[in-house]
Amino acid sequence: MPEPIYFDATCYLGNWLRTMPGQPNTPETLLAAMDHFGIHEALVVDTMSMATNPMAGNRRILETVRDHPRLHPAWAGLPTHGRELPPPEEFVAEMRECGVGALYLFYRHFDIPLESFVVDDLCAALEVARVPLFLCPNDLMAGGIDRSDWHNVVRICQTFPNLPVILTEERLYRGQRPLAEAMAACPNLHLDISTVWLHKKIEFVSRELGAERLVWGSQMPQRTPGSPLMQLNYSDISERELALIAGGNLRRLLSWNPNIAFVDEVRFPEPTDELHRKVRTRASLREERFHDCHGHVGWCSPYHIVHETPEGLVAEMDKFGEAVCCVFSLQVIGDPVYGNDEVKAMLDQFPGRFVGFAFVNPNAGEAAMLAELQRGLDMGFRGIKLMLDSYGSMSSHADPVEVPCRFADEHGLFILSHSWGSAERIRELCLKYPRALFIAGHSTPAYAEICREVPNLYICTCPFLAWGQTEQYVQLYGAERILFGSDLTDLPIAWGMGQIMYARISEEEKRLILGGNLRRLMDQYGIQPYTQEGP
Repeated sequence: MPEPIYFDATCYLGNWLRTMPGQPNTPETLLAAMDHFGIHEALVVDTMSMATNPMAGNRRILETVRDHPRLHPAWAGLPTHGRELPPPEEFVAEMRECGVGALYLFYRHFDIPLESFVVDDLCAALEVARVPLFLCPNDLMAGGIDRSDWHNVVRICQTFPNLPVILTEERLYRGQRPLAEAMAACPNLHLDISTVWLHKKIEFVSRELGAERLVWGSQMPQRTPGSPLMQLNYSDISERELALIAGGNLRRLLSWNPNIAFVDEVRFPEPTDELHRKVRTRASLREERFHDCHGHVGWCSPYHIVHETPEGLVAEMDKFGEAVCCVFSLQVIGDPVYGNDEVKAMLDQFPGRFVGFAFVNPNAGEAAMLAELQRGLDMGFRGIKLMLDSYGSMSSHADPVEVPCRFADEHGLFILSHSWGSAERIRELCLKYPRALFIAGHSTPAYAEICREVPNLYICTCPFLAWGQTEQYVQLYGAERILFGSDLTDLPIAWGMGQIMYARISEEEKRLILGGNLRRLMDQYGIQPYTQEGP
């Protein structure tokens, strides 16, 4: 079977208030970025259409991409009776004539209710021609995730069953369950996979609803394509399904317009190093020895988690060359004792693969915390996990973080928190408890000065996401102070790994981040993966 054609469904071109230095914002720089990632074609929306003026942006994108056959224009729509754009039938005819592939509705940003009296005349005209409609609720001024208007997304799909609808937004997080129900209820509803960062989500949708329902997008240049690209390329799906998601489905949806000419042959430059070559060619990673500082075990959460067996989780680690993972419970706001028992069961079942972290609840008070920390230590755990922003006011404890930090210092443990608060606070803790190894569980630029001052603070990559973020953090911290964290089984391993594998840094720096640093720290702290004979 021929190699897949990668066709980016969600790409933006031009300048706007959030354009950062180094982001590809011209056709030339965008195409150079596509070459680096191995992307053949892209559907592009002008940033003016997205942010402020669809009338100007829709015209400008035609000129911008005219001499670049790999870039295909998409337009943004508005309601009919403001007379900003032509009437729907005329507008669709103009799209066809100009070779425009799809229409975006940025409905929350432009304050467009998805009610029948506002959008149904436009939807009716799009349905007649089978124009793909991207429904995007991103509010570019306010931000936010989980913004989709589920009731009206389903209403539009069911009212116009021949209208291809693609759901895309900044991120669907707690909206995983309504997403599954909406897609089951609406055969014409598709999903841009850059919207959903969830372990095994591509496999789940392909199995339950069909790979034909997914399109591949990057949200470039705000984000790197590496994460969703690697997530797709290493999914456990067939070659046929991968080819459909990579570009086949989008080509089919755009084929309503005979004036779109697709590009089949693109010569990409040579990869920059061996790891870049592997991910560009979908080569096996099983021989690598990567180490992961941030993982979860367990099934359920307030949002939908695709069920993964212990055997499936280890198989996923093997696929990505992940030899060891530091793990703690997914039961963040549930019962810590229950969650820690789940971790212990995983360690017992797969000795040598995991470092266990005990999860504690500061609201329980010092005695209960110490008892659970000691129980974790007795079970072979060699780390502590905190999520301080999930415990409410913690009024029962004046300074709840001190207890686990002191315990980590006394026993020479790793201690990872979702967030450590201010730079001054983490500085105080690192200096006060020098034998503890502090890990910032989610990437932050706030601790660069502190890392230069203290030796026992490291930054987790989870989740590097923005354009050039890996390169930025290597400049900020140095590769030696960054630890790869996948956030499995919440996020896909590939989502966190892709940003690093495609980064424009040296292979040596990539390997330090992906495991070398954590291996060194484990040796330094005398921490080894749990075995049934003892740590």
